Formats: sequence, structure tokens, C-alpha cells
Amino acid sequence: MPPRRATRSTPASPSEVPEQSGSDEVQELRAQVSALVGAMQRQGEHIKSLQDLMSRQAMTAAPGSQDVPVSEALTFVPPVPPIVPPVVSGPSGSDVTALEAERARFIKVLEAFMRFNPPMFDGKEADLWVVETWLTAMEALFEDIYTLERDKVPLAAHCFEKDAQIWWQKAKKKRASNLSPLTWEEFREMLFMEYFPDSDKRKMKEDFRKLRQGNRSVREYERKFTHLVNCVPGMVHTDRDRADCFERGLRPDIFRTVNAPKLKTFEEVLDRALWVERGNAIARDERESFEREREREKEKKRTTSGAGGQSSSKRPSRYPRSQSRYPEMCDMRRKSSTDGLSTAGR
Repeated sequence: MPPRRATRSTPASPSEVPEQSGSDEVQELRAQVSALVGAMQRQGEHIKSLQDLMSRQAMTAAPGSQDVPVSEALTFVPPVPPIVPPVVSGPSGSDVTALEAERARFIKVLEAFMRFNPPMFDGKEADLWVVETWLTAMEALFEDIYTLERDKVPLAAHCFEKDAQIWWQKAKKKRASNLSPLTWEEFREMLFMEYFPDSDKRKMKEDFRKLRQGNRSVREYERKFTHLVNCVPGMVHTDRDRADCFERGLRPDIFRTVNAPKLKTFEEVLDRALWVERGNAIARDERESFEREREREKEKKRTTSGAGGQSSSKRPSRYPRSQSRYPEMCDMRRKSSTDGLSTAGR
């Protein structure tokens, strides 16, 4: 057997190697594309299921539109009311609980208030004095039982009856619901506007401008001043205005002392005026006491001098004999003259 001839193996051409490696990359790209296609198919199926779900929800929300095509149903935006429950427009559970707690609290306050038998107000033939007396009594009771500011108006309204109750119901209806609750000062002003006519207001304003202390005490003057201020709201706006108006009406002897320190508040002016009045009263009492004592001394001296004159007239004369001779001599002369006349007649 002849020996094999050794042959050299020819190397592969350079073009064959890229072809093999390129095929591997193509296969890898094909695998990636197929994976992407599968993911897109799955995503499309998911989108389709979502579209079906939305269409069913739209058909459920609008029963009358069952014949509407799916394309139109997809573009339809469901209204907000079917999604939001109707209870949202009303008070929530926490609000209801807060209202119930506030109602229970006020009932306790009202029960405690009524135990003190507050004065009632019927509004019949109510003049200025009646209204002011009722308001003053209510304010005193509020102070005694430490009433909160927000409870004053509702508690006072529970004391209305007859005509006053009818007026209060009308006043509440006229007031806008979006306004804040009435304060006590606003309530006072409403009450005076209802039961205090304009003619009386004008007269009270004129009386206030002419008000002077005169012969009144400081306390009496203060009561009259406060009465006019309370009855006609708006005459004084600040505490400083109140102090100035009160100070101008004081008597000159008190005004000079009160006005000197330039006090700023009504309470300071009132306290100073009372202090000056007490000082003037003490000085006046001492002066009158001194005058009375001096008059008593004068009367005592006059009495003593009068008693001394009477006693001196009763003393015996220093010349009793000479005084006693005069009558005898007169008698002798009278007798001699009588005897002479009788002799001549004979």
C-alpha cells in the first residue's frame, strides 16, 4: 500500500469567519425581536382587557347608553356624581360628633342658667328704662355664673317671650347665614334699635351733650353718664373718648384736680374724681366744724358778758346815804310848799 502523501490543509478564507459570527448575531437579534413582539402582544392584550373593563363601567354608569359603540364608550368620561357618594355634601362623621358634643354642652349651660330664674322680657310697652334694666340684670347674672361670650346671646334669647320672641325670630331670619354669630354688644344695639325710637335717641344725645355734674355726687353723675352712653351706642367710640366726655362734665373744683395729670382711661378719671370728691368733702366738713366751734365760742362770750351786766346792777351802791336823802329832801320841800299855800289861803 503506497504511503499517503502529506497534504497541507488550506486555511479557511477570511470571508467565512464573519459569515458564521454574523449568523450568531442575527439569531440573537431575532430572539430579542421575538421577545419584544411577545411583550407587545401581552401588553396589547392587557390594554384590550382594560378597554373592555372601562366600557363595561361606562355601560353600567349609563344604563340608557347600552347601544353606544365601544369606541364612543371609551371616549366617554363618566360624571363625578356617580363616583362620589352623596354623603360627601353633608356633614362628616366627625362634624356630626362635634355638633352633638356642642349641643350637649349648651344644654347643660342652659339648665344651670335657668336655675337662677333669669328675668323674662316680653317686649310689650317696653321703653328705654325697661330694656336697660333687663340688660343690666342679664349682664349681672352672666358675670355671676362666669358665662362665656359665645353663650350670652343664646341664653338671653331663651328669656324672650310673646312680642319679644316674635321679633327675635324675624331678626334671625333677616341676618345672613354666612355671618359670624352675634356678639353681646351687637345684640344690645339691635335691641335698642328695636325698642328705642329715633326721637328718643336724639333727645338722649342732646341730654348727653349738656350733661354736667352740677349738684350731683360723682357717683350719681357717673350713673347718669353711663346710662346715657349705654342707651345711645355710638356717642363714644373708645375708652379715651368716654374718659374725656366724663371729665368735661365734672364740677370746676373737681375738674381742675382731675385734669392736671392727663389721665387716659375712664376708670382712672372716675377713681380720681371720687378721690377728689372725698378730699373736698373732708375739707368742707372740717371747715364747717371749725365755723361751728367758733360760733359756739362767740355765743359763750356773749352769754358770759350778759350775765355779768345783770349781776353788777344788783350790787349795793357805794353811797347809800346820799341816795336815801334825796327822797326825804323832796318830801320836805313838797311839804313846806304845801304848808305855805295853805297859810296864804287863810
